[in-house]
Amino acid sequence: MAICTNCGEWTEPPVLEHEGYDLVAMCPHCHHREPFTQYPLWWIAGSSGSGKSTLIPFLRLYLSDYIVFEGEAIDFWRFEGEPGDYSSLHNQWLKVAYEIALNGPPVVFIATAYPDQLDACTMRSRFSSITYLGLVCPEEAQTQRLLSRPTWRNSALPEFIAGSCRFTRRLEKLGHQDPSAVTLHDTTRP
Repeated sequence: MAICTNCGEWTEPPVLEHEGYDLVAMCPHCHHREPFTQYPLWWIAGSSGSGKSTLIPFLRLYLSDYIVFEGEAIDFWRFEGEPGDYSSLHNQWLKVAYEIALNGPPVVFIATAYPDQLDACTMRSRFSSITYLGLVCPEEAQTQRLLSRPTWRNSALPEFIAGSCRFTRRLEKLGHQDPSAVTLHDTTRP
């Protein structure tokens, strides 16, 4: 309910309340209530060189009842924010995932984001749960993957490699600290 069907006002983020076992979205302007459905979301996170692009065709083949969506389909450079602040992009990713989920099939979203970055988004409330799979690999393997890419991808720049490996190490740390928050998969192993 981004626009209230009763008064026509903008209602983002939604005000969600429980009425018994039901969840409703309430307009903060006129207090109109509508049923609200949250959906589960599966999120596969990994930095450049972690194996996301290699995995996607297999996911689409074997998860044919799911919508597998690659976050890079949304041009990240079009979003506002300070350098390194991708909160508006993360919110847009969640908005796209929610709009897909409204049509019924479960969504598997593949993109570079930490769980806490998504949890901070206003669109997070659209999902009953987000199950995270973190794609990781040893730094040497990730560096070699990035160095072997075509030059137009600019993946061989030392600062790009360092940033990608930093993301992977932090994701790995999160998964080791709390395996229930992020399930890790080393993409150098079967």
